[in-house]
Amino acid sequence: MQEKQINLDDPKVTAILYAAFDAFRMYGYRRTSMEDIARGAGMSRAALYLHFKNKEEIFRSMVGGYYAQAVEAARAALAVPGGAAERLQAAFEAQTGEGYRQMLESPHGEELMDSKHAVAGAAAAQGEAALAAVYAEWLAREAAAGRITLAPFGGDAAATARTMLAALYGLKSGNPPYPEYCTGRDRLAALFGRALSASA
Repeated sequence: MQEKQINLDDPKVTAILYAAFDAFRMYGYRRTSMEDIARGAGMSRAALYLHFKNKEEIFRSMVGGYYAQAVEAARAALAVPGGAAERLQAAFEAQTGEGYRQMLESPHGEELMDSKHAVAGAAAAQGEAALAAVYAEWLAREAAAGRITLAPFGGDAAATARTMLAALYGLKSGNPPYPEYCTGRDRLAALFGRALSASA
């Protein structure tokens, strides 16, 4: 199914998505209503329906918007000069910033993660593939320049990128406190950075 294309430059759309995120965090996906989202966005339900037909479409657009921002944030962090570990740490942090913290700290965080795949599976898969492509391009470019080595990972930039992201996603299993998640995230960046830099 083709995902709805959202215009993040439209202030009404961004107001709706931010209001939806707040409502989903406070009430959970199942209990959030279109009325809750409309009220949070400062508009009537009728006005909300001009932009989105239901909360499922809003949720899918919210997930798509998250990934669009995460892709650009990770790409920008990887472009900053530095060692592999430092750049990976910056990219992981950029990808999992304030919104991630709010979700992990929500009492409904686990439900929202389940809903991401149940309701917005195509948008999530598309976003995760786009993120993996950003990391794979960076890995291939750095390896070609001799700044890192992919030898410990079989020389496969795409597979290495997917492995890194799978490990990063695994850190949120069990909905840990955000500081604990950040510690694990930074440790993961250091581990991959060290492996990539070995005998480069």
